[in-house]
Amino acid sequence: MGLVSNVVLVVGFAWVVRSLLGAREVTWPRLLLAAIAGIVIGATVAGLLLIDVGAPIEQQLTAFEERRDEFYAVALPFQVLTTMLAVVVLELLFTRPPRPRGFRLVRPVRSVRRRLGIIGRGLQVVRIVARHGLAPALGLRRGQLTARSPEELARRARTALEDAGGMFVKLGQLLASRPDLMPPEALAELGRLHASARPLDRAEVEQAIRAEIGRPLEEVFVDIDWHPLGSASIAQVHTARDHAGREVVIKIRRPGLLEAVERDLAIAVGLARIAERRTAWGRSYEVGAIAEDFARALRTELDLQVEGHHAVEMAQAAERRPEVRVPGIVEELTTERLLVMDQLVGRPLSRIDADRPDAIEARRLADALCASQVEAMLRGERFHGDPHPGNVLLLDDGTLGLIDFGVTGRLDAYERSSVMQMLAAIRLGEPSLLYESLVAVGAIPPTREPDRIERRLSRFMTVHLGPGLPPAEALTELLRLTAELGFRLPPQTSTMFRALATLAGTLEQLSPDYPLIDQVAMIGGGEFRAKAAPGSVTEMIQSEWAQLGPLVRRAPRHLDRIATLAEHGELGARVRLFTEPDDVAVIERLLNRIVLTVLALGVSLVAVLMLATETGPVMAGTQIRLLEVLGWGGLFAGSVLLLRVLLEVLRHPHRR
Repeated sequence: MGLVSNVVLVVGFAWVVRSLLGAREVTWPRLLLAAIAGIVIGATVAGLLLIDVGAPIEQQLTAFEERRDEFYAVALPFQVLTTMLAVVVLELLFTRPPRPRGFRLVRPVRSVRRRLGIIGRGLQVVRIVARHGLAPALGLRRGQLTARSPEELARRARTALEDAGGMFVKLGQLLASRPDLMPPEALAELGRLHASARPLDRAEVEQAIRAEIGRPLEEVFVDIDWHPLGSASIAQVHTARDHAGREVVIKIRRPGLLEAVERDLAIAVGLARIAERRTAWGRSYEVGAIAEDFARALRTELDLQVEGHHAVEMAQAAERRPEVRVPGIVEELTTERLLVMDQLVGRPLSRIDADRPDAIEARRLADALCASQVEAMLRGERFHGDPHPGNVLLLDDGTLGLIDFGVTGRLDAYERSSVMQMLAAIRLGEPSLLYESLVAVGAIPPTREPDRIERRLSRFMTVHLGPGLPPAEALTELLRLTAELGFRLPPQTSTMFRALATLAGTLEQLSPDYPLIDQVAMIGGGEFRAKAAPGSVTEMIQSEWAQLGPLVRRAPRHLDRIATLAEHGELGARVRLFTEPDDVAVIERLLNRIVLTVLALGVSLVAVLMLATETGPVMAGTQIRLLEVLGWGGLFAGSVLLLRVLLEVLRHPHRR
């Protein structure tokens, strides 16, 4: 009972302190630790004030028994103050910016096991990096790289990723789809990455599918080919047929994958942050942010229900082009771990060198594929974010099929307008217009060295652009230039440019010398030609004058009226301050702190003056002066107010 009462006392004491400080966001473990420390320290201070610590222990115990009530009365305010001070100190030492996350139960054993797993796996990855001589590149060791050529460095990176295995192979494959970040040598090497994932046996696959469907497989499928059509690091694919005779593909995510993915992603992001802090290239490319983007993309790819939803949207966008097919999704069977879709029978474009269609047919299919994707981009519909030759099938019926919708994109109206302006700037060879379009899309802060940036853009256009429409490679070079300058396009805009660059290679595989930019200009229609064609300058001036003309005609009357008011001394101005709620909130918070600080200092000063006064009424039945009681109470109240202000100042903005 004594232990229970002590626990209740500590918890109640912590709750009181939490209420006095207004610290509702302080965690309970930290609060209880502060309460225990405050109770011990407060009792120690009271003992030093009331008991002669130099006397024998028997006399100290006797004095404590005689002055027990006085001891508790003196100890209580010190305990409250020291507890509050301990809360502030703990917040100062251990508070970190919060990370967005959902509700989860506290599981200490699982958390410790997860951290130990990350540490063990991280040490393994670091040893692999060091063994391949890449430690200096990541800032893990001082010195220079010993690679003799970019090809050798790319080969080392590929073999290191393969040795690391797991999600590092997938991250390498994602990097292989980023020509804006990787040089051609690295793209060629990373494109050879292959995952050595162990195929799941039938029992594992059957159990995983049954768990997602929630009923016996025989009720849904007539036949399932248990020999996998494909087995990758994330999911395994099987073919099947349902009771209606529909040939489908079953994509099932590997069991227990999330924990391994989060472990590898935590290590990859950590290594990227180290490289960003310790290396010049890491700071230039902001590899920490890039790693975070890759992690988000990979987490999205793990959700097969999202992939299915994207496939449905892409099918709706491709309805206008019968030559391009997107597999239908069996939505009632699709979950986060299971994706069921129609089976497309054909071969990837990467494997049709020997059976390529004739030139006329190949050009017709290439036009349809290009139109389906570019129209979706310009109309704000869902487009394929990684249309490389392996994700485009030449079907047995002579049409094309799109698969693998883990990476897709969709532009909003503002992004589409900015993209059209960027394409027009590239077409006209105008670095100033290209700079303005990058500012408009949010890639460049408008105050960041515009002259230097325009000179770099001008050199880019001089090197890569010439008479006529620009080559498709210019899009990749533009993305690479923005990365070198430390700019970051919005995710969807960047996905669109990467998709166009990848689509250029796929179209080249299907129909050599395919003019992608010509097709983009043609598909873009009047809006693109109006911005790209030099002959439209007159139309542009007429359009602008239609909007500005009435304002210009009214300008003299407005100027005359302003001059008349100024002449008679009647000209005035009205300024409305603090119209934005955020500005009002900042000012209110600042004024609240100032008022609380002044009030705390004032109350404390008056309290000190009361304590210094040796006269005044005495409380009935005691020798305690009333001013002394009021002084100690005021000093306590002033301390509480000061600590509240201090905690508010130390608190992270996202926790307020």
